[in-house]
Amino acid sequence: MKKVLLGSLVAISLLSTGALAKEYNLDKVHTDVGFKIKHLQISNVKGNFDDYSATIDFDPMSAEFKKLKAIIKTASIDTDNESRDDHLRQDDFFKVKKYPDMTFVMKKYEKIDNQTGKMTGTLTLAGVSKDITLETEIGGIVKDKDGKERVGFSLNGKIKRSDFKFASSVPTLTVGDDIYLNIELEVIEK
Repeated sequence: MKKVLLGSLVAISLLSTGALAKEYNLDKVHTDVGFKIKHLQISNVKGNFDDYSATIDFDPMSAEFKKLKAIIKTASIDTDNESRDDHLRQDDFFKVKKYPDMTFVMKKYEKIDNQTGKMTGTLTLAGVSKDITLETEIGGIVKDKDGKERVGFSLNGKIKRSDFKFASSVPTLTVGDDIYLNIELEVIEK
């Protein structure tokens, strides 16, 4: 009897701690990895990255992320200005030849409610790794025409480029220290 009870408790524990998490693929048509930063302290320059991948485990029953790992190709930066993008790829900014990837690896997820939470993880930018926290908002979960689940969510946060020693030779009067992240994702169940 004790073995049956113990087995039942283990099964319930597994179900409640993420055994129902599913893996998802990015729908790149409906995903945007964006940012903005101040220029000359008077206007925002917006941009995004066009080449990225991610591994995502999400539990739709508990509305919790179990794993998120993203790789962003720094050479894919796009600020809608080719000469600026070429400059950003150089050694005084992204150093794309030396650091072709920017990565984010989730360490923990704190659920606030079924739509919002905080995701903490390690961001590695131009060879410097720091923990950051991103606000999450789950937009919804639907089944597509093939019966696969789709989840839409946003990740928003702010980092300081000085924390990453990023573009340290560029004064903050020219390019702001605060970088605002806005990532809109739609993912499809594998």
